[in-house]
Amino acid sequence: MNTRRDIDVDRLIRDALQVPDERSKNIISCRYCLGVPEKRTLADLGNEYNLTRERVRQIEAAALTAIRKRLEADAELIKLTELIRSYLDDVGNLRRADSIARDLAVLLKKNSGSEGERELYHKLHFLARVMGEPTITEANEEWHPYWYNNEEAHATARNLVSHLLKFKEQDFDKFLRTATSKFNLQESTIVNHVSVSKRFMIGPYGDMGTDNWPAVNPKTVRDKAHLVLVKEEKPLHFREIAELVNKISVKERAPATVHNELIKDPRFVLV
Repeated sequence: MNTRRDIDVDRLIRDALQVPDERSKNIISCRYCLGVPEKRTLADLGNEYNLTRERVRQIEAAALTAIRKRLEADAELIKLTELIRSYLDDVGNLRRADSIARDLAVLLKKNSGSEGERELYHKLHFLARVMGEPTITEANEEWHPYWYNNEEAHATARNLVSHLLKFKEQDFDKFLRTATSKFNLQESTIVNHVSVSKRFMIGPYGDMGTDNWPAVNPKTVRDKAHLVLVKEEKPLHFREIAELVNKISVKERAPATVHNELIKDPRFVLV
C-alpha cells in the first residue's frame, strides 16, 4: 500500500466540482458536506430552490453521473478505488464509517484528529459515490453508517448481530467462541462486524456486549455499584462505591443515595 499513499484527494475533489451548473455544484457540495459547515437534506435544498425533494435527488444523481464519466479514467481515482477495495478486503469486506476515516487518514497521510478525519470522510464518501463502489449504508436507528464491498460479508454482519442480541449468557468471550465456530471467522472480524450495530457497546471497564447487558451498559445505581464491586474484587465502603459509581455515571449521586440503593438489593451484603 505504500505506493498508493500519494493520492491527492483534495485535487480529486476540486476536479470533481468543476461543474458548470452552479446549482448542481451547490447541491453536490451541500449533500456531501464539501466545503460547507454541515450536510443538508433534500427537503432543505428543495425549499431553497423551490423544487421537490425528488427533483433535487434527480439533479444530484445526474451530477454524480456526469462527474463519474469525466473522472473514471483519472489515474489517482483508480488508485483510490483500488486502495479502498484492498483495505476493505483486509478488514473482512466491511467497516464502520468512523473507522474508515481513521484508518484511511493514516494510509493517505492526512491530518489526524476528529475534525481532519471527519472532513476526509466526507470527501471519501463523495468519491465513493462517484466511483459507484463500495456500497455505503447510511445510519439509522439500528445501525451506524458503514461500507462494504461484499454482499456475503454484509449478510454475515447482520446475522452476527442477530446472534449476539439473542445470546443469553451475557458473556462476550463465550459469544466469540460460539460465533467463531458457527460463522468460521476470526475474532477480530467478528468484533468488526458486530460494531456496525448501535446495540453493540463497550462498557466503562472495557467489557463488550449489547446495550442491555448490565456489565456493558449499567443503567441503575444498583447495577453500577454491582459492576464496580465485581471489578474491584474486594469489599468497599459505601463512600468508595459512590465515588467509583460516579466515575462511570453522567449524573453524580450522593453517597447516601448509593447507600440507600445498596440496602435494597439482595446482591449486596452490608457489614
